[in-house]
Amino acid sequence: MSIKLFACGDVVNFSNNQAWLSEELQQAIKNCDFAVANFEAPIDTPLMQPISKAGPHVYQPPQSIDYLKHAGFTQVFLANNHIYDYGERAFKNTLSNLNENGLDYLGAAESFFESYQPRILEKDGVKIGLLAACENEFGCHYDDSLSRSGYAYLFHPLLEDAILALKQQVDFVVLIAHAGVENIPIPIKEWRDRYRRLCDLGVDVIGGHHPHVPQGYELYGKSLIFYSLGNFYFDTSAFANKSDDSYSLVLEFEKQASVSFEVIYHKKIEGKTKRVAKEEVGFNLAQLNTLLGEGYAALNDQYALDTYKAYYKNYYQTAASVSGGFKSKIKRTIKMLLGRQNNQQQNNGLLLLHNIRIDSHRFTVQRALSLKYEK
Repeated sequence: MSIKLFACGDVVNFSNNQAWLSEELQQAIKNCDFAVANFEAPIDTPLMQPISKAGPHVYQPPQSIDYLKHAGFTQVFLANNHIYDYGERAFKNTLSNLNENGLDYLGAAESFFESYQPRILEKDGVKIGLLAACENEFGCHYDDSLSRSGYAYLFHPLLEDAILALKQQVDFVVLIAHAGVENIPIPIKEWRDRYRRLCDLGVDVIGGHHPHVPQGYELYGKSLIFYSLGNFYFDTSAFANKSDDSYSLVLEFEKQASVSFEVIYHKKIEGKTKRVAKEEVGFNLAQLNTLLGEGYAALNDQYALDTYKAYYKNYYQTAASVSGGFKSKIKRTIKMLLGRQNNQQQNNGLLLLHNIRIDSHRFTVQRALSLKYEK
């Protein structure tokens, strides 16, 4: 007797595409006892207003919840960097619609402590404890003094407490983690270390996403860590024309046995996520796994240096209004005369907060600067 759990990556159905998923993939989902997805944006809600943040705001139509249910999903994870993009009104309306459609959710809630509460799935005497958490982006429940809605934080002690408690109640603990540097093929060392530590505490499987691209997996002790499943279906303007070659998992849990799994490959073809053979995706999972082995440390350092040079250095300079150029000074003077200086300061402050608060950004910059300047 066992439990089969389908787990996939990020879902945003911005275009209200009812035909977003192939029949073959839906059948694979429905063949499992439970199916989970990362629901990465609130639903469109009357009078909703975007929160103050750096980075894009994302939402999806209310029908996207019905599409998930129809496809066979039973739970959605809300611990991600976009779920609070439109504040309390949209967040609470999303929870209400999920409840009305009979879709369970976890990883985010209206109260701080509730966002860290697990779910327990049970069938034929096998029990799985589910948890979800994200890195510290806008909307994170990083401090128990926060009175707003939000999501669980991957570094908060309450997550560790929940893991230890679950380990006494269930046969397996599964953590869904939303974190990482986007668009690189490896997890950064800081997240790799954190995930391993959570496995030391009792997590049996970690399923990661957020980088938008697939990354490899490893067996750490008796635990499985899948660093990034990539996108399952994501059709905002930045991703509408991308094939999002990625993978999902069918995890099988049997009492007093190791967790087994099947990898399901998929990609977007003509606006629909379809199951494909591993030869049809633009990545080699076995090769991604090798990147976690010999040479990983040097590769990790190089990505830190490369991303700092390509992105982060400019972000920090912009946020701090660092510029020695005469033309830039003239532009700032004109903005001040036009009354736009305060708005620019607000944007710069949010950008600076964005890069300091979000763990992946902070980790990467710290590593790059240490490599460049610590001798």
